[in-house]
Amino acid sequence: MKQTLIFLTTLFFCQLAFSQPSNNNCANATEICISKTKSGTTNNATSEVCGTCADGSMVVGSACFQLVKTVWYQFTTNATGGNADINVSGLNCSAGSNGLGGIVYAAGAPCNSSTYVPVSNCVVNSVGNFTLNATGLAANTNYYILIASDSAGSCDFDISISGPAVVLPASTLVISSSAGATTICPEDVVTFTSTTTNCINPTINWFVNGGYEATTANGDPFRRDYFVDGDIVGAELICDCGPNTGSNQLTMSVHPYITISAGPYTNIPFGGSTQLKGTGGVTYSWSPTETLDNPNIANPIATPLGATTYTLTATSIEGCRFFDNVIVNVLDSIFVPNTFTPNSDGVNDTWEIKLIEFFPKAEITVFDRWGQIVFKTIGYPTSARWDGTRNGTQLPASTYYYTISLSIDSKEERIKTGSVTLIY
Repeated sequence: MKQTLIFLTTLFFCQLAFSQPSNNNCANATEICISKTKSGTTNNATSEVCGTCADGSMVVGSACFQLVKTVWYQFTTNATGGNADINVSGLNCSAGSNGLGGIVYAAGAPCNSSTYVPVSNCVVNSVGNFTLNATGLAANTNYYILIASDSAGSCDFDISISGPAVVLPASTLVISSSAGATTICPEDVVTFTSTTTNCINPTINWFVNGGYEATTANGDPFRRDYFVDGDIVGAELICDCGPNTGSNQLTMSVHPYITISAGPYTNIPFGGSTQLKGTGGVTYSWSPTETLDNPNIANPIATPLGATTYTLTATSIEGCRFFDNVIVNVLDSIFVPNTFTPNSDGVNDTWEIKLIEFFPKAEITVFDRWGQIVFKTIGYPTSARWDGTRNGTQLPASTYYYTISLSIDSKEERIKTGSVTLIY
């Protein structure tokens, strides 16, 4: 039974701790500022029997109420200081409650109650609206407000602040672009930043042509990667305290697109070359550069060793960059049929070697089974295809053997060998 009571008691206090107001202690005092009403409660605030809570006898001597269920607020004065009124209204207290009390303190050291000095009247057991009149407040200084109810009950309430000591001058907002100007190239990524004054915890809402884009903290960038000429970038300032300005805006001017081309898809034989065909720009730059004779002209000679995608960067007269790609494919193989039917029926009558036209200096030699040459040619255009004859005489159906040398412009020779069968 004793263990059960300990468990239930521990559970009760844990549940109580989890339901305490967020501003139950000085370290978590809620910031209040002019024109912003906050809702509060003393329900489940800690009592003075709690050894770790902020309530206690150290501040009783300067308060007119017993600090049993207290919640904490704070505010900061402006550059002038003076008087401020803390208004507590909308009280809704539980049955048996004696109402609320309140006082404003200056703190010599933050959250050190032994340094607190009262700077307002002290209200005790109020069941209706009341005002704490804080006078002679120093400029740019933080002050604490204690609101308390007694052990008999708790209250919900609203709290706000007014007066010359907390009136802030008008806020300002200025936005600027990363380029330092509003004239840009198409598809430029533009970064915008904001600068504000007289605004506590500013946030910025960003708009393009009136449509919402993003929300950022003050100083954080807003980026966008596409604009059209005449787009309007606007920003709206939101402050926790103080008056807000409307919005600041920039009108974007966008240079026109130009049409560029890197040229058509191209096939070349292994070891061959081709001239790239860039058009549309004022200046040109190609990459990769390793297999080009001059990467900074419109029409460089490309000699790739394998299939390569070349990227063209062309600039307009305004200095805007545009991009296009072209593939140069390197044919490092041919397709050699192993049969054909030279029977003059108009179908498959000659030995057609696929892609051989990309190797204009290929040397093709065909042998019979005894090693005698029956056909030989350098270059293999359609008119020179082997038709199954030797010196105009039809050869018998049989298997023949070939070598094909793909030597190109004195580069390394590559030889393919195999057999081809004549079928009648």
